Amino acid sequence: MCGIAGIFTAREQDLSAIKAMTQVQAHRGPDGQGHVLFAVDQDPLVVDDTQSVPATPAHLAFGHRRLSIIDRTDGGHQPMRSASGQYWITYNGEIYNYKELRSELAALGHSFESSSDTEVALAAFAQWGVDCFSRFNGMWAIAIWDTNTQTLTLSRDRLGVKPLHYHIDEHALVFASEIKGLLASKLCQARVNLQAVYDWQAYGTVNHNNDTFFRDIHALAPGHYVQLRAGDLSSTLVSRPFWSLTTRASTMTYHEAKTQFRELFASAIALRMRSDVPVGSCLSGGLDSSSIVSEMGRQLHGGELHTFTAGFPEKEFDERQWADIVIKSSQATPHFSVPTQQDFLADLDSMIWHQDEPVASASLHAQWSVMREARQQGIPVLLDGQGADEALCGYKKFYALYTSDLLKRGRIGSVISHAISLLRHGDRGYFRLEDLARYLPASLRPKGVKAQTFMQPKLREFGRSSTVSLAGTTDIRTRQIQDLTRYSLPSLLRYEDRNSMAWSVESRVPFLDYRFIEFAIALPTEYKLRGGRTKAILRDALRGLVPDAILDRRDKMGFVTPQVRWMNDGLGERVMQECLDSPFLAEVGIDGPAMVAHWRQADEKARRTMQSLVFRTGMLAMWATKFGVSAR
Repeated sequence: MCGIAGIFTAREQDLSAIKAMTQVQAHRGPDGQGHVLFAVDQDPLVVDDTQSVPATPAHLAFGHRRLSIIDRTDGGHQPMRSASGQYWITYNGEIYNYKELRSELAALGHSFESSSDTEVALAAFAQWGVDCFSRFNGMWAIAIWDTNTQTLTLSRDRLGVKPLHYHIDEHALVFASEIKGLLASKLCQARVNLQAVYDWQAYGTVNHNNDTFFRDIHALAPGHYVQLRAGDLSSTLVSRPFWSLTTRASTMTYHEAKTQFRELFASAIALRMRSDVPVGSCLSGGLDSSSIVSEMGRQLHGGELHTFTAGFPEKEFDERQWADIVIKSSQATPHFSVPTQQDFLADLDSMIWHQDEPVASASLHAQWSVMREARQQGIPVLLDGQGADEALCGYKKFYALYTSDLLKRGRIGSVISHAISLLRHGDRGYFRLEDLARYLPASLRPKGVKAQTFMQPKLREFGRSSTVSLAGTTDIRTRQIQDLTRYSLPSLLRYEDRNSMAWSVESRVPFLDYRFIEFAIALPTEYKLRGGRTKAILRDALRGLVPDAILDRRDKMGFVTPQVRWMNDGLGERVMQECLDSPFLAEVGIDGPAMVAHWRQADEKARRTMQSLVFRTGMLAMWATKFGVSAR
């Protein structure tokens, strides 16, 4: 795990920028750094940490910040050269199945000098080329340079767990783990992407495509790779997929599905427990993290297991009682953090800087606090439950979509049966319309103030080119794929990556093991939504491992914070002040003062409905100030 950076240039320039790019990402890798320069017809120049980077006619620079997890010796130092000297790599992530790949490659004649997964990734590329990516089970952002063919290869893992951002023009390609790394190169500017601003204000969506809030700064698409030869630079980057999800359906029985679920889940956990440093887990007290902790406890056979939980003084948001059940059953060593509104306000500036782009909710502060506690306790790797809701229909909206689909097919009896089951066994918050409103057709959504009310015509025009469609399908499998690739998971993974890396903690997400995702998406909907319960197959497959009290919970929460309450207190005051004072909002076409006036005069119900919009607008203003974003 680390932060990577690179500059691929078509003309001579001072490449001291590479050190600036890695320095601004030092939090991602506090255990070491490395830089190497590649010049035409010259040997690679490896730059010692104490050296300044000279001006040179080099056309490529690699930079790396290291967080030592596997092979903590110098054998894992990056950028790393292959045994033949032909290939160099700078790489962020973990290839969890590196031991199996190492054995396979050794049988093919490869030898290894270290025990790192990085060396395995290099050998795999040398053996199979870009086909190696489909063999990896892990999370990664990889840059590999072939000194013989003068070809740069970039690749990102299947679901985009690890970030890889880039800017390209006819003069240079710059890439980095974080956007702030690109900006530090001085080869691109912090200019706003107005389409992203419109989608953010109107729909609350972020990271739903490969663009960012910064104009001309993009993300390499998950499950894709790109190859560039020296001298082939242009203003666009054409990537190729090596993996994609399909809507194919499984024909296995429910019993067979439960058996395979247990096997895949246990394997995904086992692979992600591979480490040369202590591995713990986030634990919210909900179904997903409780399942992970329970399986970790089983595999450790009584070995030490550390869990990290966020609690709140406000009882309606506090899940520590549920976490305690899992802690006792798995014999874990618990650690708790209790973030308050004051803590959130104190951390807000730092969180905005680390996140690179605006944040949609205060809920990420609970995760931020958990990651900070893990670092303070000396546990640099945590497993987390990201992806389970998308893969297993865990969101309440999925039952609404399922019901709508049954109605379209005229299955009235099934609709009535499911409604009864929901009342008897479903999440008690299921019938809160506010949770489902954004996914309903426009004619059925509750009436309330719209974000466009406070937009100038120049910003409203971007509604014509928006590709956001939150209520576009009732097909469950299609909706799951959309959530995994567009509307839900990408932003959650960005929050998770930045929150964990801010504290030099590696976060691993076993529910996003690609084998598990392919299996879960293919399952019949009836295996995931069953008897009024979401994630039915998980509840049934893990019965006997996870405590019944957790499996039968009816008040799904997750890592939440009492944002609505805080918005009526100090947080609301801070956000309103940002809306009033920000020249950026006016420049992009948002009337912050009008929004604040409407918010202040609204009744309690209207304030609750509108608070998310006001919060997002304030975060947008703070983000623009923090990064010096130009509206032009």
